[in-house]
Amino acid sequence: MRQKEEGDFTYFAKIDKIYRKVCGKAVAEYDFTPNEILVLMFLSNNQELNSASDIAQCRNISKGLVAKSVESLCEKGYLTTGKDKKDRRLVHLYLTEKSQKVVARIKTCKQEFMEELHKGIPAEDLEALNRTAKVMNRNLENMLRLTEKS
Repeated sequence: MRQKEEGDFTYFAKIDKIYRKVCGKAVAEYDFTPNEILVLMFLSNNQELNSASDIAQCRNISKGLVAKSVESLCEKGYLTTGKDKKDRRLVHLYLTEKSQKVVARIKTCKQEFMEELHKGIPAEDLEALNRTAKVMNRNLENMLRLTEKS
């Protein structure tokens, strides 16, 4: 029997909540906020999307929250910034050497988390989930575009 529609959202929210908690514990001694971890991982996984605006847009969080996390990470020495050569208003964000150990630990944590999450699920079911998630993401992008127009 299919759970109420809210159930779908609950599953995704639960995965995100536990993932953030597990990754936070993996780097607890660095005293990062959850959003600082998000910024580090986003930049690690998306080198071509390396501005605060990119992070805010792709992760659907406020620019102010991203700016606060970026400022803190720069002060701690985990990020540096550089102006765009063509558009001096655009600031690019770069991971420093100091961030590499932290990023590696979070990536390991993510891999272990995903292995545990997927335990007992046949590969063909995971492939179907991946295909379905891609379609849902396209639908969400279309809905977002429509809401931005109105």
